[in-house]
Amino acid sequence: MPVPYSGAPAYQGPDVQIGDVRVDGVAIYTPVGVWPIQGSRWMVIAQPIPISTTAGWGIGLAVTCTILGVIFAPFTCGLSLFLLFGLLFLTARTHSMSGPLVVSIQSGPYHYMAQEIVYSPLHAAEAIQRVNFAQALASR
Repeated sequence: MPVPYSGAPAYQGPDVQIGDVRVDGVAIYTPVGVWPIQGSRWMVIAQPIPISTTAGWGIGLAVTCTILGVIFAPFTCGLSLFLLFGLLFLTARTHSMSGPLVVSIQSGPYHYMAQEIVYSPLHAAEAIQRVNFAQALASR
């Protein structure tokens, strides 16, 4: 009969995933080992980078207006208003964010830093909620 791995306690309660770290009510499971969650300390470093790009729908409408402008150019004796209107659509912008959310975990003599890439403010808030839940499990 095989002997079970002694470093990993049996599963107890809810499960939370933060980057490559999994946490349940008893232990922290990292790629470098399994540590007790009791008394662990958690710190979050958020480094989001705002990204502003031209909207895809704006590019599509600009191309459509350009095609219509070229088609109607012989009938309007020169520069068509479609070409100018198409340039207006290129000013449409979309705003998002991307960047790492670094979580520093210390449990006794062990220390590990997990990283999760966030793509929106909602995703960042949800990841921070998971870290807060893990902190609550550590203080039980």
